[in-house]
Amino acid sequence: MALCRVSVQGLLAVRWGCAIRHKLQGKSGCVFKSWLPNAHHRLSSGIANDGSRQGRNRTFYALFVGMSTFGAGLYVYLTLSGDKQRFKERISSLSTGIHHIDRKPTISENIGPLKDNIPYKDVITNVPYLLIGGGTASFAAARSIRARDPRARVLIVSEELDLPYMRPPLSKELWFSQDPDVAQTLNFKQWNGKERSIFFQPPSFYVAPDELTSAENGGVSVLTGKKVIHMDVRENKVRLDDGTFISYEKCLIATGGKPRNLPAIERAGEDVKQRTTLFRKVSDFRYLNNLCSSVGSITIIGGGFLGSELACALGRKGKQTGLEVIQMFPESGNMGKVLPEYLSHWTTEKVRREGVNVMTDAVVKSVTYNGKLCINLKDGRQVHTDHIVAAVGLEPNTDLGKSAGLELDGDFGGYRVNAELQARNNVWVAGDAACFYDIKLGRRRVEHHDHAVVSGRLAGENMTGAAKPYWHQSMFCYRTIYEDGAE
Repeated sequence: MALCRVSVQGLLAVRWGCAIRHKLQGKSGCVFKSWLPNAHHRLSSGIANDGSRQGRNRTFYALFVGMSTFGAGLYVYLTLSGDKQRFKERISSLSTGIHHIDRKPTISENIGPLKDNIPYKDVITNVPYLLIGGGTASFAAARSIRARDPRARVLIVSEELDLPYMRPPLSKELWFSQDPDVAQTLNFKQWNGKERSIFFQPPSFYVAPDELTSAENGGVSVLTGKKVIHMDVRENKVRLDDGTFISYEKCLIATGGKPRNLPAIERAGEDVKQRTTLFRKVSDFRYLNNLCSSVGSITIIGGGFLGSELACALGRKGKQTGLEVIQMFPESGNMGKVLPEYLSHWTTEKVRREGVNVMTDAVVKSVTYNGKLCINLKDGRQVHTDHIVAAVGLEPNTDLGKSAGLELDGDFGGYRVNAELQARNNVWVAGDAACFYDIKLGRRRVEHHDHAVVSGRLAGENMTGAAKPYWHQSMFCYRTIYEDGAE
């Protein structure tokens, strides 16, 4: 604005100067007599000895231009000084990071401090980058954002109580650890023999939520144990389950999915549900790891990757502890929906050699409890077991779709996004919950760690202006649907 005013003032000064010069060069040499009679008289007397009309005209011209230049310079100085003060005041107000919302105090405000001992008034309520979900896709996006914008302030809101971690070791490497305290340490050996934690970064990597706004170089903060229950894409803000409002500039939805359950188990009583694990989180691993030493048998329902990985892991553990491990699924072999028949049958024999009782062509009809769980199959077979692990696929978590007005895909599930993983202006989706447009294969949705990493990274890049399409072909591209216990 100041530059515009200076430009206009300069143009006016030039115009006036040219007009005066033109008049002074005309026939009348007394153009200033009517404006400044006294000054003209004195100056005329001072230059009378010169006898030159041209010299008098130049003097008047120099006087006028000098006065105009001085006035314009003074105006520019005062204008820039005022603009600089207003700019400082604006930056000072924005740096507080507090987004005031007129509303009634929530229960959590009346009670006092929230979880993690962070008072409500100190919880960040305005952030440039908001990532909903604390899984692999969110962390990949946060890392990508920080790579392109080193001073970025990123806030991750996670329902889980743990910091972001990788899920694959929960069904694989952790079960083969020789550490008796593996459920507490959560460390495992990688393929190269090096040991590491399942957590992407230690707690020291993250900035405390109440310090994110004031952090000089930005950072990544995680609000654990919080759930976003409402999203307003017009106002660019969300509401948490404790009543806290958070406004954002760019938002990523990476809420992943919820483990599916079998209809037969959902129809059963509480005794059956209490003895069923829907395997997904760190808490599920810890619970199942402890359970192995206190029960005589565990039945895994599901023949996909997760079910087969758990069957092998528990089968090997059962050889040492005497635990009976049973796996059942509707197909004729393990991973029958992914592998060709001959390879599926080879995989089934491999699982059996790990000490697992594999039951193929098994469709669950009902489950009851009478001292032990009784699984009734449609072909009349019965299986008695102490505990059930259901590994029958994932249901994309689209709870925010209604409040946010986001489009859901009726065929594949999840939020419909374009090739750049964008659902709406300033809103992106990545991971299991994204039904994206593949520029080579068309619309699809993928549930796998590899896809979560790649899509999260791409979403983070696009949130910082990259505008790249999804091109990666994931190493696993399958989707499992169960209806009435059958795939």
